[in-house]
Amino acid sequence: MIHELFKSYWLKRYLLHIKKKGFLSFLRNGFSFLMGMLNPKRVGSFPFSYYFKKKRRLNKKFCDKNLLNFDDVNIERYFNYYLNSKKITKSPIIYSFGIGGQIKFEEILAEKFDAKIFCHDPTSKDFIKNYKSNSKIKLYLCGIWNKDEKIKFYYLDGQKEKGASITNYFETKEEDFGEELQCYTLKTLMDNNNHHHIDILKMDIEGAAIKVFDNILSDKIYPNQIVTEFEFSEKDDLTKEDELRYKEFEKKLIELINKMKLLNYKCYNMPKFTNEPFHSIEILFVKN
Repeated sequence: MIHELFKSYWLKRYLLHIKKKGFLSFLRNGFSFLMGMLNPKRVGSFPFSYYFKKKRRLNKKFCDKNLLNFDDVNIERYFNYYLNSKKITKSPIIYSFGIGGQIKFEEILAEKFDAKIFCHDPTSKDFIKNYKSNSKIKLYLCGIWNKDEKIKFYYLDGQKEKGASITNYFETKEEDFGEELQCYTLKTLMDNNNHHHIDILKMDIEGAAIKVFDNILSDKIYPNQIVTEFEFSEKDDLTKEDELRYKEFEKKLIELINKMKLLNYKCYNMPKFTNEPFHSIEILFVKN
């Protein structure tokens, strides 16, 4: 992973940082970054342990083979995701799905670009009820799916606050599934807000992204930029049966990436140096 930091994109980013903030700032930030990469608490596991975990090796191999590395210096980090800043218009319309207990990514965009942001999560009732920090951000207690319906959500360890998945990404026992929660298609939500186009779409929806993506494309909705996490399984150690299922997951994701290329999107791997690298496949789609 460290070798990624010596590629052309990152070298240009270093030079930009030095030009704007000085060499000492670059050294301080660089040292802090490297310490984070070596800190198990920041990484979420032993540093570079993804080399020894089957699922993460498969995810890394997929990213290396099927996704672009960043090639535009205007691609910048916004909290835990990346966007091409040059392609963000003034007062963009942003839809975000899967917020959990924080929306720092969305808050940064709201302030920097005067964005209108619509956040959705059917499992974050308390957070949505108590959030009062930014009037530019609207929060809704519903999710995204390929139909307008109440659908079963499976909770991690039977506890909503730990995570919830329509596709049972956590492999929860049926008797501990959770509850049925309201979801809508992206088209329905846009129609409700009288939106005919959105600038940025973010989805962290615990295993449901491929099915939702297919529905979005069938409805001919093409955001300028899309940030999405594609999760296969919560566990890292895969059985032979799991590996066969991974091949099917890989096939569907490659088909989706090829569709996006035909629609004139660039498909980038979003690198994670901390917070569970290669736990999932994280992609930035940028429309040319």
